[in-house]
Amino acid sequence: MSSLYHSAMHWFNGLDSQEWFLLLCAALIAGFFCLRGFGSRSSY
Repeated sequence: MSSLYHSAMHWFNGLDSQEWFLLLCAALIAGFFCLRGFGSRSSY
């Protein structure tokens, strides 16, 4: 488990600004769809 954490941190530290922006956009889109699912349940 420690080696998995270390390799993940190494990957995150190697990202440049454009890759961080794409990762942020992907997280925002995923969060939007998750919150949209919660909103549609309340309309029943």
